Amino acid sequence: MSIQAVITNLVLRWQFKRAGRGPLNVQKARSKINHLAKRYPPPPKSIRHTPVAAQPDKGLCPAEWLSVANPKRTVVYFHGGGYFFCGLETHRPTCAYLARTAEAQVLSVDYRLAPENVFPAAVDDALAWWKALLAQGIDPKTVVFAGDSAGGGLTLACMLAAKAEGLPLPAGAVLFSPWTDLSCSGETMKTQADADVMFNPESLPEAAALYLAGQPANTPLASPLFGDLAGLPPLLIYASEHEILLSDSTRLHERAKAQGVQSTLHLKPKMPHVWPTMLMLPEARATLKACGEFIAARTR
Repeated sequence: MSIQAVITNLVLRWQFKRAGRGPLNVQKARSKINHLAKRYPPPPKSIRHTPVAAQPDKGLCPAEWLSVANPKRTVVYFHGGGYFFCGLETHRPTCAYLARTAEAQVLSVDYRLAPENVFPAAVDDALAWWKALLAQGIDPKTVVFAGDSAGGGLTLACMLAAKAEGLPLPAGAVLFSPWTDLSCSGETMKTQADADVMFNPESLPEAAALYLAGQPANTPLASPLFGDLAGLPPLLIYASEHEILLSDSTRLHERAKAQGVQSTLHLKPKMPHVWPTMLMLPEARATLKACGEFIAARTR
């Protein structure tokens, strides 16, 4: 465990977990994370950054491309944030880094957020972009989906929705601490409550309620853990052994394998939630390099 990870854990426990006690405050959470994102450096000059405006006539939400000069493949990225905060700016460094390690063009999707836009708005936005890419002639065999936390769950939901409509699926999916169960029934919601440096367990049901807006929490397109995973492409999953959403990854891994899906699960002890997205950590940079190798191997 790097010294950077030790310091990050201390900062998160003091500034993030402590501040997250009490009722969920959507605007405060958005303001805080957006303020932090303003400090992020722009993508390196080797990465081309191309914003894409919303196209309401086509049902497309805003997005942006982060691409190497001569991309060999495409990654579609869905950011985390509990379905109610974060966006393109907060995840731009991760997408830019992934573009470089995978020699890819990365489409980061700015799907609609709750509580202004509730389930299934995020799934509709994700699926609309997948249909648009297919209509543009992008070969699904050259595409891998990726996402973290809620975005990891959305990655799976998009694939389930695409499968239900008989659409081609991508060649694989990379998931960082995916939130796959909005019923929050995993045992680690309790067993890792103290060890988790980011989240208080009571915060996640609140976020889930904002997104679900009365829909059942076990609805497969909201909680893909309860969906029919058969036929999905290979999954690469990363999570921390000491996060309350650990069970969302371990149960997904086991259910995917039981339903005939190739799944690889990597766990690291004493790391924060979605640690592969934290580029200041050497563990994150090494993981994104490994993800690039997985993506390249799946899309040759």
